[in-house]
Amino acid sequence: MRPECPVMRASLRMAAALTGALLALHAFAQPTPDAEGALPDMPAARAPSAAELGVQTVEIPRAVMKDAEDAPQTLTAYWIKPGVTPAGKAPAAGLPVVIALHGCSGLYTQAGVDAKALGTRYRGYAQWLGARGYAVVLPDSFGPRGKPHGICTERFAARDINGAVRRADVLATMRWVAAQPGVDAHRIVLLGWSNGAQAVLETVDASLAWPADTPTVERAVAFYPGCAAALQRAKYQLNAPLLLLAGSNDDWTPADRCQALQTAVLARQPQARFELETFGGAYHGFDGTAPIKERSGNLGGRRHGTVTVGGDPAAREAAFAKLAAWLDVPHP
Repeated sequence: MRPECPVMRASLRMAAALTGALLALHAFAQPTPDAEGALPDMPAARAPSAAELGVQTVEIPRAVMKDAEDAPQTLTAYWIKPGVTPAGKAPAAGLPVVIALHGCSGLYTQAGVDAKALGTRYRGYAQWLGARGYAVVLPDSFGPRGKPHGICTERFAARDINGAVRRADVLATMRWVAAQPGVDAHRIVLLGWSNGAQAVLETVDASLAWPADTPTVERAVAFYPGCAAALQRAKYQLNAPLLLLAGSNDDWTPADRCQALQTAVLARQPQARFELETFGGAYHGFDGTAPIKERSGNLGGRRHGTVTVGGDPAAREAAFAKLAAWLDVPHP
C-alpha cells in the first residue's frame, strides 16, 4: 500500500473535523440518548435557542379565572414537543407533559417578551426534559397582566398576582394540555422555581377544591419555594407526590420553613409522598450556572431587601440526579 501524501492526510483530517462539527450541531439541536441509550445528566452548557427547540406560541383560555375584571381572557404559553423520544417513538398512551412555572422574574430576558427572549434556565430545562421524552409547556403568568419582566420588587402584601391567581393559571394550562392530541393527560408533571414553585405548592394543596373538568397532577417538583404561606394553613395536605429541593443557605426562601411544612404535612397525612432534599451551602437558584452574587431591590426578601442568588455546581449536579430519578420512577 502506498503511503498517503501530506496533502491527503490534511484533507482527511479536515473532513473528519467538519463531520464532527456537523454531528455536534445536530446533537445540540436534537438532544437524544447516545448510542448506548444514556440520557444527558444535565442541560447542555449552552441552552438551545427557541428556534432549535421548535417552540410554538399558544394561547390558553382562562374562562374560569376569578381575578380582576380587566384580566386577560387568554394566557400566553410556549409549547415544546420533543423531536425524538428516548425509545425513538412516542409512547402509545401519548407524551407525558411538564408544566414549567417561572419565578418572580418572569419567563423572559430583557431582550423581549416573546419566544426568542425565553430565559436560559427555561430553554435548558426544556431541552433536558425533551431528551427524556417530555413535552413542555411554559405558561406566562406575568406578561398578559402587564408585568412581563416580573414582580420581584413588589412587596408580598401588594402583589395582585398571588398564589391563587397562579394556581388558576396552572389549572387552565392543565385543561389545555388535556385537550392536545398525542399527550397523556394522566402524566402531567408540575415543575416550578421560586415563585413558580410556590404556585406548585398552591396547586397540590388538597385542602382546596379541585375543578371537575381538570386532570390531576401525576407528580410535582418545587425548586426553592417560599413555604411560609402553605405552612400557615392548618389543613394543608398533598393531592400529588411532591419533591421539594432547597438550599441550606437560601436567605430568600429559607429551607427551614419547608422542613417545617414537610413535618406538618406528614403529621396530618402519614401516607403522603413528600420528599425534601436540602443541599448544604447552596443559595437561591443553585440549579443555575450564574455566579453567586447579592441581589438588591427584592422587597419581599430578607436582610432589608437584599438576597443572595447563584449557582452551585455540586448542588446543581445532585439536584438533576434527584430530578431524573423522581421523573423516571413509575409511581413516586
